Amino acid sequence: MNIIKNTPIPIAGLMLALLSLGNLLQDIHPYLRYLLGTFGVLILILIVLKVIVCPQDIKNDFKNPVIVSSSGTFSMSLMLLSTYLLQFMPSIAYAIWIIGIALHIMLIIYFTYHFIISEFDISTVYPSYWIVFVGITMAAITSQAHEVQEIGFIFFIIGFIAMTITLPLVIYRYVTCSEIPDMNKPLICIFTALISILIVGYLNSSPSISIEFLIGLYLIACIFYIFAFYKFIEYRNLDFYPSFAAFTFPFVISALATKGILKTVSPNILLNGILTIETAIAILIVLYVSVKYLKFLKK
Repeated sequence: MNIIKNTPIPIAGLMLALLSLGNLLQDIHPYLRYLLGTFGVLILILIVLKVIVCPQDIKNDFKNPVIVSSSGTFSMSLMLLSTYLLQFMPSIAYAIWIIGIALHIMLIIYFTYHFIISEFDISTVYPSYWIVFVGITMAAITSQAHEVQEIGFIFFIIGFIAMTITLPLVIYRYVTCSEIPDMNKPLICIFTALISILIVGYLNSSPSISIEFLIGLYLIACIFYIFAFYKFIEYRNLDFYPSFAAFTFPFVISALATKGILKTVSPNILLNGILTIETAIAILIVLYVSVKYLKFLKK
């Protein structure tokens, strides 16, 4: 019972990272995908049990804008999990995909009303805003598996517009309010996910690919990746906080973006090298944070 009560909502970010890492590594061996997917499902079960057993805790957590925004990784995980189930239970998989999208849209409405319209505070603006508003791009990423790319491309457009609106806001927050509590410092690594998730969404849903547009996005993504990796090195030895989950998915989706670019353009030695390095870093960071979480939950 204690492990359920102590399961923090941000652990959904680690679940999303495990499911995404499974997709990244499936070319090495398909069993790796399902092994990592199984670990992701175990986290899903813990979160669902917490919602059932400790509803008051969840209600209290939803007064915190950082926790609320981080919860978007749960609905994103459902969208991604649906692609795992597609081969075995296509109808159920599609239903889970729809539920994931519906939950994420509800989150956008809830977050916008409570933390932007009702009580906006620039000091509570963090990169986790992108999980809420740009995270809907996961619907574009997974739309190809469900053969509804036309709908997926709409979600890519929504995510792209949300990025152009929120990126200046988040940068402004960090420039004007430079004091960041230790518990929220890991969120800075979400910078590397911002453009990378759009790249993967674009590749999986666009009816026609513009190489120039793609390369432009990728160059920005590379700059954000270097910045986020530098911050990971700086913050990796902080005391553990549930926000450590923010270290994981951003680096996995960055590697997936490079993998997608590599498949789209002609074979490239440089991109091959970058993909190998990014994949290794993603594996190590997910492993590192998983061990940290295991120790945390064990206590």
